[in-house]
Amino acid sequence: MQPRARSLAVLTFATFALGAGALHAGTVYVPLPGVATVGTASWEAEITIANPSGLAFTVDGLLLANDTDGTQRGAGTPYSVGAGGSLLLRPGAGFVGLAELAGSPNARVAARLTGKGAVGQLGTALPVITSANTVPGGRALALQGLASSVTRSTAVDLVNLGKASATCTLDVVGYNGASLAAQRTFTLKPLSQLLVGNVFAGLGAIVDARVAVSCTREFFAFAVMTDSATGEVSTVVPSGSGESSLTRPGEEPACPAGATCLASSILFRPTPADPVGHVVFPAPAGTYKRLRLSLDVTIGEWYAADPDGKHLIYWWVINKNLDMPGMLYFRGNETFVALARWGIGLKHELKKKHTEPFQGIPGHTYRVVTDTDFGGGTYTVTITDLGTGQVVTMLDTPNVAQVVLKATDRFLIDLGFKEGLVIDEVPSFNGWVYTNVRLQVIP
Repeated sequence: MQPRARSLAVLTFATFALGAGALHAGTVYVPLPGVATVGTASWEAEITIANPSGLAFTVDGLLLANDTDGTQRGAGTPYSVGAGGSLLLRPGAGFVGLAELAGSPNARVAARLTGKGAVGQLGTALPVITSANTVPGGRALALQGLASSVTRSTAVDLVNLGKASATCTLDVVGYNGASLAAQRTFTLKPLSQLLVGNVFAGLGAIVDARVAVSCTREFFAFAVMTDSATGEVSTVVPSGSGESSLTRPGEEPACPAGATCLASSILFRPTPADPVGHVVFPAPAGTYKRLRLSLDVTIGEWYAADPDGKHLIYWWVINKNLDMPGMLYFRGNETFVALARWGIGLKHELKKKHTEPFQGIPGHTYRVVTDTDFGGGTYTVTITDLGTGQVVTMLDTPNVAQVVLKATDRFLIDLGFKEGLVIDEVPSFNGWVYTNVRLQVIP
């Protein structure tokens, strides 16, 4: 079979009057800083959507103007991308705001500023915001290597991804850590971009400075540096974080002798379109006296309609709910507890239950380890704040002395609840992140 020829279409975004509308699955955002002319050079934003799959799809495109409420919206424009094809969109050189693209998980989106003058012919990349690179509310990001001079200017693009207004703070810091200007605070409308002009205005020549940004809701930010003397444009994306869960060879947790150790690379951020993450592990046949599950969860916003509701950390069963090594919820705001349930061969209402005071902090990441030691007669859940080291422990007993697994059995682990399905079970949207799922099956 001959390779399918790739097609390329050049289109222009349509803009619409604001009104009611809905988002679709697979949504990404491209922040557009509106850079059109720098010195004698001209620039234009371009967005490319590639379709590496064998099936055509349609994405819905919508432009959300700078500093406007993105939840008050009109209908978007559908764009078709053929199997194996690509689509080029030009939002308009001077447009400032967000380009929203939604509809297909198969879409691969890239964006750039393309230089049209004597310099910058290779262009510079613009960020594409997805669930993988957003920052939970209450956390911070850093934009480093920034500069200012008579001809150089640095703007910061703030993006509120929450569906309600957010407060963001911006701190300008020198290379030596000294503050260069008073902290600035901005109120961002729901689902909106706010472009902050030259953050170094009046500060003279500056090199290797950084800007720290924090917002009360899920957000993103990047910087745009321009030089009127040369016509150059450069973008600066958030710095990498030392909280990375990647490991060097030999740093992975040791697998106990004779045990089967399983791991998932999932990095799951629940959304209304995709509220529940799923991890499935094959079970090794045999008799086992201990099961140990570990995962990391970052707490985002408590569910606004019921912050004291059960926010699911994990539902962990063997094949189905009857055989449950563990289930854990966090409750927020006034209740502030961790609630665990477990039981092998028990109907749900008969399963064992344990609650412990636990005040989960939005923006903090917790390592949750559930150690079901059937043989030792202990059931332990340990919740560790990876930032502060604070530990909360739940200690109880299992209801059986061992589990017998068949080669056809499966461990099922769900992360997050669907919205409105069961009373008191609430979704974990807006900043919640689940990752580093590991399971040890120990004889």
